[in-house]
Amino acid sequence: MRETATIPIHVDSIELSSILETLPWIILIVKFIMGIWGNGFIALINGIDWVRNRKISLIDFILTCLASSRICFLRTTILIISFNSVHENLSPSKGILMSVVIIWMGSNYFCTAFATCLTLFYFFKIANFSNPIFLWMKQRMLMVLLVIVLGTALSCCMSLIFIDAFTNSSTENWMKRNLTFDYMKTFYNCLIYLILLNMAFIIFFVVSLTSFLLLIFSLWSHTKRMKLQGLYSRDSSTEAHLRAMKAMISSLLLFIMFYISHVMIYLDHFFADNVSKIFVNVLVFFYPSVHPYLLILWNNKLEQASLYVLRKLKCIREEIISYSQE
Repeated sequence: MRETATIPIHVDSIELSSILETLPWIILIVKFIMGIWGNGFIALINGIDWVRNRKISLIDFILTCLASSRICFLRTTILIISFNSVHENLSPSKGILMSVVIIWMGSNYFCTAFATCLTLFYFFKIANFSNPIFLWMKQRMLMVLLVIVLGTALSCCMSLIFIDAFTNSSTENWMKRNLTFDYMKTFYNCLIYLILLNMAFIIFFVVSLTSFLLLIFSLWSHTKRMKLQGLYSRDSSTEAHLRAMKAMISSLLLFIMFYISHVMIYLDHFFADNVSKIFVNVLVFFYPSVHPYLLILWNNKLEQASLYVLRKLKCIREEIISYSQE
């Protein structure tokens, strides 16, 4: 009796491939929703408090600007990712691509700038040095933060000079996506644009890292003075130093992850498939999506407001359950 030949079907490999293609999108959407909710909550609470009291503190203003710029960055990034993945066979016009790049670049610059302002605010408020330069800058903290914001705006405007060349290269590579093109030339162009357009991010990181190291030195000096005075228990200044250091180190780690993934996005022509690109974009979303929840936990007003909202949601849930049981 002749046996019929059967063709093996690798169901497990097909399912695994399907999961690998779907999972990054699920994580990306979850991170996007988390980022919109977290940053939106910060902006809403501080905005309501601003309207109610007709004044706003410096820390609340920095947090509101940071949250607003991150919302713009998240929405622009998800738009670029969606268009890049869903409409990969279409080539956008130069005008549309330039508009998206300008909005994305501006929101990206100001996200990093206001995060740096937040780090400097913690540093000037908590650190204690007798250095005259530090005392001069501490007394003029508002002016220092304003210089950072204005410098960011100037750097962003200078970067617009290179947008035309950047969009020309991006449009050309988009059209040649399914063709063979010079990878070394593309790598060289991306490297040049990366250095020119991201010089400000390196400066911001150096400023934040310097503030963190100086804060550690300030804590060490304060602890040394306490021991010389025979005091070994933690005081309010020590606790403030430790809280600020936790906030800074988490922000720096997330920023490092953000910047590495940011560099990889500029070199996205060298990724083999869309799954790798989506995973890189997931890393980009970690900083603007996770950091707001840490800011909520470290801010007493925002923490109290979040607990109030959670209690209200719990009461509404219990009312709905009781109503459905009736």
